[in-house]
Amino acid sequence: MESTITHIIQQWQAGDKHAENQLYQFAYLKLRKVAQKERERNARKYGEDNKVLLDSVSSTTALIHDAYLKMSSCDLSDIQNQRDFYLMAATVMRQILIDNARSQLAKKRQTATIVQDEQQAFEELIVVDQALDHFSLKYPRQSKAIKLKYLMGLKNGEIGQLLECSPSLVEKDLKFSRSWLQAQMA
Repeated sequence: MESTITHIIQQWQAGDKHAENQLYQFAYLKLRKVAQKERERNARKYGEDNKVLLDSVSSTTALIHDAYLKMSSCDLSDIQNQRDFYLMAATVMRQILIDNARSQLAKKRQTATIVQDEQQAFEELIVVDQALDHFSLKYPRQSKAIKLKYLMGLKNGEIGQLLECSPSLVEKDLKFSRSWLQAQMA
């Protein structure tokens, strides 16, 4: 799979329009799978009726369509392989979710009826995003591991292959990342 996607990326960068279509088909299918996993994880964690999950922008279909559209208008010239592609997809999906949280928070502030739990959930998402940005600057490899795990839904072995390190190092990076982020959130 890695070599196939890398080959498609190389063909696309050489100007092959058919490869561009293949890349976006792959992106659409992968984003759909990731978005579904993320929704299922949020449903288990926060319940089926939480406002973030019920919001239309967070629906699986809407999220992948937004991510797909955003990626189709991005400069993909820096993407050299599957790892770069996954990291870009994770970044795009994160931006969409954060932008949505900020928009929802702004709407809540404008209305007289602010539901405290909803506001807190949106604010926490924004704080986590800021902490992740700071973490990425200090610890780039660990940041890539946590994004691939939690934003792309990859397994430790897959992450190890993409980052060219052992699954045990990935596990250590993920433990460190979670600890660091939890400390920042405390």
